[in-house]
Amino acid sequence: MTHAIRIGSGLGFYGDNWEPVVASIERGQVQFIASDHLAELTLAILQKDRQRDPSLGYARDVVPMLLRLWPLMQPRGVRFVCNAGGLNPLGAAQAVQKALATAGWHPRIAV
Repeated sequence: MTHAIRIGSGLGFYGDNWEPVVASIERGQVQFIASDHLAELTLAILQKDRQRDPSLGYARDVVPMLLRLWPLMQPRGVRFVCNAGGLNPLGAAQAVQKALATAGWHPRIAV
């Protein structure tokens, strides 16, 4: 017997609209969201950010996005997979972890 997995997706670059992802979570019965943040222009922006501040180098919109999505994903068991870490995946994970912890949430985050 086969087991179906429903995957929603969203974004195509840093700053893209994530509201369609909300619809996938709320009405798409998805188990996973796959999100792409790293278009070529995004990588150039991330490199400039990292040159100014070595703690950056990731798509910073992942923090407000996950603050918006986590309350929808968590009760449904939806997992989020993304490449927003860009040139600094650990920095992105730490920023997301800190923001979500401040809101009282403690998800598992893998890098």
